[in-house]
Amino acid sequence: MRTVHVRCGDDLRETLGPAGFPGDFVSFTDPVCQGPVPRTADPAEFDAIRADWLAGAYDLDAAPVRGRLSQERAALDTLEAYDRVLLWFEHDWFDQAILIRLLALLAHRPALHGRLRLMSIDAFPGEDPFIGFGQLSAPQLATLTGRERPVTAEQFAAAERAWAALAAPDPAALAGIKDEALPYLPRAVRRHLAELPWTTDGLSLSERLCLRAVSPGPLPFAAVYRAHQDTDPLPYLGDVMLLPVLKRLHDAERPALALRGGEYQLTAYGQRILHGDASWQTFPRWVGGVLLPGWRWDPDAARPVPA
Repeated sequence: MRTVHVRCGDDLRETLGPAGFPGDFVSFTDPVCQGPVPRTADPAEFDAIRADWLAGAYDLDAAPVRGRLSQERAALDTLEAYDRVLLWFEHDWFDQAILIRLLALLAHRPALHGRLRLMSIDAFPGEDPFIGFGQLSAPQLATLTGRERPVTAEQFAAAERAWAALAAPDPAALAGIKDEALPYLPRAVRRHLAELPWTTDGLSLSERLCLRAVSPGPLPFAAVYRAHQDTDPLPYLGDVMLLPVLKRLHDAERPALALRGGEYQLTAYGQRILHGDASWQTFPRWVGGVLLPGWRWDPDAARPVPA
């Protein structure tokens, strides 16, 4: 059977073949777990909005970013040429967000439905913590042979509902997701919603973890990232993806972090926030379809509330 593997990155490109999973490889990588998720049905407009945000967040030229997004979306048009399409997506929000987008797109291509298989896990023996497929060697990946399952009609429907909810300006529908068709999605969605400013201190979860990381003393970026990963209840941000979070904290008019000599450290304001004596100011930014500062996350009720 002619097979193609679809993955939200290139981390498996070289190991799938040696692991006994031959076939072509397609990357579909737009990190829709961060930044705006436009409601537009126009693919070119979607790519343009996403490219502009990614360019601003990561200090990139928007034109090549837009070109890559367009190329990745166009690569999906080749999937009908294969007998089997194997989707590799694990449990974290980075993967789950891209998975619901992908399934929502493919839901309207019925010729593919009988060919789609999903490989999705949330743990692996001997790997604790298990972050994702990319940390597994070829022999480890080989043990997953036969674990893939056909994508079902219920999973397509669940993905379409979740994708529409992610793009909505009101996060209530997203917070209500309890779909068993995609069992890792509800927890991943809750991690996403924790990136709203909290009612307790105005910080998102990632912002709070960064401030706590440097509370004992100054740290270089690599150490801040490791501490963030170690304390995140469901890690999903790659190292580069943490940079926009840190940038918000140290580039603000009243910063909570200072960057001196290549090390991050708390400002007096940041210390006050961590001690509960001040709140972080919420600046306009996107969390999926939600434009802040319109919503907050109530950690006690575990739900979003109007600001």
